[in-house]
Amino acid sequence: MPDCVVLLSRYNHRIKTYMRDVNRIKKASSDTSGKLNCFNRAVDSFWPDRSALMKTSLLDVPDCQDSDTLRSSSGYEKILSFRQLATGVICIWQECWILLQTVRSKTVGHLPYIGQMTESLDKLKTDLIREIDERCYRQVVQRVLSLQSIYIHLQARRMRTFINSRQLVEILVSICCSNPFIRYTSVEDLQTVNARLKNNFLLHQRDNIDDFLLHLDQYFQPKMKDCLAKKTWLICERGWSAAAAVK
Repeated sequence: MPDCVVLLSRYNHRIKTYMRDVNRIKKASSDTSGKLNCFNRAVDSFWPDRSALMKTSLLDVPDCQDSDTLRSSSGYEKILSFRQLATGVICIWQECWILLQTVRSKTVGHLPYIGQMTESLDKLKTDLIREIDERCYRQVVQRVLSLQSIYIHLQARRMRTFINSRQLVEILVSICCSNPFIRYTSVEDLQTVNARLKNNFLLHQRDNIDDFLLHLDQYFQPKMKDCLAKKTWLICERGWSAAAAVK
Protein backbone atom coordinates (compact mmCIF):
# COMPACT_ATOMS: atom_id res chain seq x y z
CA MET A 1 0.00 0.00 0.00
CA PRO A 2 1.46 3.42 -0.94
CA ASP A 3 2.63 5.60 1.92
CA CYS A 4 0.18 8.36 1.02
CA VAL A 5 -2.77 5.96 1.32
CA VAL A 6 -1.55 4.77 4.71
CA LEU A 7 -1.15 8.34 5.90
CA LEU A 8 -4.59 9.27 4.59
CA SER A 9 -6.15 6.28 6.36
CA ARG A 10 -4.48 7.22 9.64
CA TYR A 11 -5.55 10.83 9.19
CA ASN A 12 -9.19 9.82 8.61
CA HIS A 13 -9.11 7.60 11.70
CA ARG A 14 -7.74 10.44 13.80
CA ILE A 15 -10.36 12.85 12.48
CA LYS A 16 -13.15 10.39 13.29
CA THR A 17 -11.75 9.84 16.77
CA TYR A 18 -11.39 13.57 17.29
CA MET A 19 -14.98 14.29 16.22
CA ARG A 20 -16.31 11.47 18.38
CA ASP A 21 -14.53 12.99 21.37
CA VAL A 22 -15.78 16.47 20.50
CA ASN A 23 -19.36 15.26 20.25
CA ARG A 24 -18.99 13.36 23.50
CA ILE A 25 -17.69 16.48 25.23
CA LYS A 26 -20.42 18.69 23.81
CA LYS A 27 -23.12 16.27 24.96
CA ALA A 28 -21.61 15.96 28.43
CA SER A 29 -21.25 19.73 28.67
CA SER A 30 -24.89 20.09 27.70
CA ASP A 31 -25.91 17.53 30.34
CA THR A 32 -23.92 19.33 33.05
CA SER A 33 -25.28 22.70 32.02
CA GLY A 34 -28.80 21.26 31.97
CA LYS A 35 -28.52 20.02 35.54
CA LEU A 36 -27.28 23.40 36.77
CA ASN A 37 -30.01 25.21 34.83
CA CYS A 38 -32.63 22.87 36.29
CA PHE A 39 -31.48 23.70 39.81
CA ASN A 40 -31.38 27.45 39.19
CA ARG A 41 -34.81 27.51 37.57
CA ALA A 42 -36.27 25.41 40.36
CA VAL A 43 -35.03 27.74 43.11
CA ASP A 44 -36.07 30.85 41.15
CA SER A 45 -39.53 29.33 40.69
CA PHE A 46 -39.96 28.25 44.31
CA TRP A 47 -38.53 31.33 46.02
CA PRO A 48 -38.47 34.24 43.52
CA ASP A 49 -38.17 36.77 46.35
CA ARG A 50 -35.25 35.02 48.09
CA SER A 51 -33.69 32.79 45.47
CA ALA A 52 -30.10 33.94 46.16
CA LEU A 53 -30.44 33.14 49.86
CA MET A 54 -31.99 29.71 49.17
CA LYS A 55 -29.32 28.79 46.60
CA THR A 56 -26.68 29.48 49.23
CA SER A 57 -28.59 27.54 51.89
CA LEU A 58 -29.12 24.55 49.60
CA LEU A 59 -25.66 24.32 48.08
CA ASP A 60 -23.26 25.43 50.79
CA VAL A 61 -22.31 22.62 53.14
CA PRO A 62 -22.66 23.75 56.79
CA ASP A 63 -19.35 24.30 58.60
CA CYS A 64 -20.33 21.92 61.39
CA GLN A 65 -22.99 19.34 62.13
CA ASP A 66 -24.54 21.64 64.73
CA SER A 67 -25.49 24.15 62.06
CA ASP A 68 -29.25 24.68 61.77
CA THR A 69 -29.08 25.70 58.10
CA LEU A 70 -31.99 23.83 56.53
CA ARG A 71 -31.74 21.21 59.24
CA SER A 72 -34.72 19.26 60.56
CA SER A 73 -35.27 17.42 63.83
CA SER A 74 -35.74 14.08 62.07
CA GLY A 75 -33.54 11.15 63.05
CA TYR A 76 -33.04 10.45 59.36
CA GLU A 77 -30.80 13.53 59.10
CA LYS A 78 -27.83 11.20 59.64
CA ILE A 79 -28.79 9.19 56.55
CA LEU A 80 -29.89 11.99 54.24
CA SER A 81 -29.71 15.61 55.36
CA PHE A 82 -32.79 17.79 54.98
CA ARG A 83 -30.73 20.13 52.82
CA GLN A 84 -29.99 17.27 50.37
CA LEU A 85 -33.63 16.20 50.50
CA ALA A 86 -34.90 19.71 49.75
CA THR A 87 -32.42 20.19 46.91
CA GLY A 88 -33.40 16.89 45.32
CA VAL A 89 -37.14 17.34 45.58
CA ILE A 90 -37.26 20.83 44.05
CA CYS A 91 -35.02 19.70 41.17
CA ILE A 92 -37.29 16.72 40.51
CA TRP A 93 -40.32 19.02 40.59
CA GLN A 94 -38.62 21.19 37.97
CA GLU A 95 -37.85 18.12 35.84
CA CYS A 96 -41.51 17.12 35.99
CA TRP A 97 -42.64 20.62 35.05
CA ILE A 98 -40.28 20.78 32.04
CA LEU A 99 -41.35 17.29 30.96
CA LEU A 100 -45.02 18.27 31.19
CA GLN A 101 -44.38 21.20 28.83
CA THR A 102 -42.68 18.79 26.41
CA VAL A 103 -45.65 16.43 26.52
CA ARG A 104 -48.03 19.37 26.04
CA SER A 105 -46.16 20.53 22.93
CA LYS A 106 -46.15 17.04 21.40
CA THR A 107 -49.81 16.24 22.13
CA VAL A 108 -52.33 16.81 19.36
CA GLY A 109 -55.55 18.39 20.61
CA HIS A 110 -56.59 19.24 24.14
CA LEU A 111 -56.48 16.49 26.72
CA PRO A 112 -57.95 17.07 30.22
CA TYR A 113 -55.08 15.31 31.99
CA ILE A 114 -52.62 18.05 30.95
CA GLY A 115 -54.66 20.70 32.74
CA GLN A 116 -55.16 18.39 35.72
CA MET A 117 -51.44 17.60 35.92
CA THR A 118 -50.55 21.30 35.64
CA GLU A 119 -52.91 22.13 38.49
CA SER A 120 -51.65 19.22 40.60
CA LEU A 121 -47.98 20.14 40.12
CA ASP A 122 -48.71 23.77 40.94
CA LYS A 123 -50.45 22.77 44.17
CA LEU A 124 -47.65 20.36 45.02
CA LYS A 125 -45.13 23.18 44.65
CA THR A 126 -47.14 25.35 47.05
CA ASP A 127 -47.21 22.52 49.58
CA LEU A 128 -43.48 21.88 49.15
CA ILE A 129 -42.56 25.52 49.79
CA ARG A 130 -44.44 25.39 53.11
CA GLU A 131 -43.06 21.97 54.08
CA ILE A 132 -39.45 22.95 53.33
CA ASP A 133 -39.82 26.19 55.27
CA GLU A 134 -41.27 24.23 58.21
CA ARG A 135 -38.61 21.46 57.93
CA CYS A 136 -41.23 18.70 57.53
CA TYR A 137 -38.89 15.81 56.74
CA ARG A 138 -41.46 13.00 56.43
CA GLN A 139 -43.82 15.01 54.22
CA VAL A 140 -41.03 16.03 51.86
CA VAL A 141 -39.93 12.40 51.51
CA GLN A 142 -43.49 11.52 50.49
CA ARG A 143 -43.39 14.30 47.89
CA VAL A 144 -40.25 12.75 46.41
CA LEU A 145 -42.10 9.48 45.85
CA SER A 146 -45.05 11.30 44.26
CA LEU A 147 -42.82 13.32 41.96
CA GLN A 148 -40.85 10.26 40.86
CA SER A 149 -44.17 8.60 40.05
CA ILE A 150 -45.25 11.66 38.03
CA TYR A 151 -41.94 11.75 36.20
CA ILE A 152 -42.16 8.14 35.01
CA HIS A 153 -45.85 8.65 34.15
CA LEU A 154 -45.02 11.71 32.01
CA GLN A 155 -42.13 9.91 30.31
CA ALA A 156 -44.59 7.20 29.29
CA ARG A 157 -46.97 9.90 27.99
CA ARG A 158 -44.16 11.47 26.00
CA MET A 159 -43.10 8.13 24.49
CA ARG A 160 -46.65 7.40 23.34
CA THR A 161 -46.44 10.33 20.93
CA PHE A 162 -43.81 8.67 18.69
CA ILE A 163 -44.00 4.87 19.25
CA ASN A 164 -46.25 2.98 16.84
CA SER A 165 -45.77 -0.63 17.95
CA ARG A 166 -49.11 -1.86 19.30
CA GLN A 167 -47.48 -4.06 21.93
CA LEU A 168 -45.28 -1.25 23.20
CA VAL A 169 -48.13 1.26 23.18
CA GLU A 170 -50.20 -1.11 25.33
CA ILE A 171 -47.37 -1.13 27.90
CA LEU A 172 -47.31 2.66 27.88
CA VAL A 173 -51.10 2.91 28.12
CA SER A 174 -51.09 0.70 31.21
CA ILE A 175 -48.72 3.20 32.83
CA CYS A 176 -50.40 6.35 31.52
CA CYS A 177 -53.93 5.34 32.55
CA SER A 178 -52.94 5.13 36.19
CA ASN A 179 -53.02 8.08 38.57
CA PRO A 180 -49.36 8.68 39.50
CA PHE A 181 -50.40 10.50 42.68
CA ILE A 182 -52.07 7.46 44.24
CA ARG A 183 -50.95 4.30 42.41
CA TYR A 184 -47.30 4.06 43.40
CA THR A 185 -46.92 3.72 47.15
CA SER A 186 -43.37 2.40 47.42
CA VAL A 187 -39.99 2.64 45.76
CA GLU A 188 -40.35 -1.02 44.73
CA ASP A 189 -43.47 -0.15 42.69
CA LEU A 190 -41.57 2.58 40.89
CA GLN A 191 -38.62 0.30 40.23
CA THR A 192 -40.95 -2.31 38.71
CA VAL A 193 -42.48 0.20 36.29
CA ASN A 194 -39.07 1.65 35.52
CA ALA A 195 -37.77 -1.84 34.74
CA ARG A 196 -40.66 -2.41 32.30
CA LEU A 197 -39.67 0.73 30.42
CA LYS A 198 -36.00 -0.17 30.50
CA ASN A 199 -36.48 -3.78 29.36
CA ASN A 200 -39.07 -3.20 26.64
CA PHE A 201 -37.83 -0.05 24.92
CA LEU A 202 -34.68 0.64 22.97
CA LEU A 203 -32.20 3.28 24.05
CA HIS A 204 -33.23 5.81 21.41
CA GLN A 205 -36.90 5.28 22.31
CA ARG A 206 -36.11 6.16 25.92
CA ASP A 207 -34.45 9.40 24.86
CA ASN A 208 -31.02 8.04 25.78
CA ILE A 209 -31.83 7.89 29.49
CA ASP A 210 -30.78 4.44 30.72
CA ASP A 211 -32.69 4.63 33.97
CA PHE A 212 -35.16 7.38 34.86
CA LEU A 213 -34.96 6.87 38.61
CA LEU A 214 -31.16 6.78 38.58
CA HIS A 215 -31.23 10.08 36.70
CA LEU A 216 -33.41 11.65 39.39
CA ASP A 217 -31.36 10.21 42.25
CA GLN A 218 -28.39 12.26 41.09
CA TYR A 219 -30.02 15.34 42.61
CA PHE A 220 -29.55 13.95 46.13
CA GLN A 221 -25.75 14.02 46.07
CA PRO A 222 -24.23 15.08 49.43
CA LYS A 223 -22.07 17.73 47.74
CA MET A 224 -24.47 19.04 45.14
CA LYS A 225 -22.48 22.23 44.68
CA ASP A 226 -19.43 20.27 43.51
CA CYS A 227 -21.62 18.05 41.35
CA LEU A 228 -23.10 21.05 39.54
CA ALA A 229 -19.81 22.85 39.09
CA LYS A 230 -17.51 20.00 38.10
CA LYS A 231 -17.30 18.34 34.70
CA THR A 232 -17.87 14.71 35.60
CA TRP A 233 -17.58 12.92 32.27
CA LEU A 234 -14.62 10.84 31.15
CA ILE A 235 -12.83 11.47 27.87
CA CYS A 236 -9.87 9.75 26.31
CA GLU A 237 -6.43 11.33 26.02
CA ARG A 238 -7.18 12.84 22.61
CA GLY A 239 -10.30 14.36 24.08
CA TRP A 240 -8.31 16.83 26.13
CA SER A 241 -7.19 18.59 22.97
CA ALA A 242 -10.75 18.42 21.72
CA ALA A 243 -11.95 20.02 24.93
CA ALA A 244 -9.70 22.99 24.31
CA ALA A 245 -10.99 23.28 20.77
CA VAL A 246 -14.67 23.52 21.74
CA LYS A 247 -14.28 26.07 24.57
